[in-house]
Amino acid sequence: MAKPIVFETAMKELEQIVRVLEDGETGLDESLAQYEKGVGLLKQCYAQLQQAELRIQQLTGETADGQAVTAEFNHAATKSR
Repeated sequence: MAKPIVFETAMKELEQIVRVLEDGETGLDESLAQYEKGVGLLKQCYAQLQQAELRIQQLTGETADGQAVTAEFNHAATKSR
């Protein structure tokens, strides 16, 4: 498996891949290689977003000595329609 890269770097690479694929100047083999690279980057980005979401959901504060206190996050709607 490829080494994870910084989220922002992965997003910039994805944007570049999209531009290359949209310009229509790339041959089939190179297009497929770029597409495959893009899928890998996209999977890494989704995994990083999921991890960030879990951290945000669990972090609720800190103890007197600065240690993080975690708890299950209840994401029920706060306003009913």
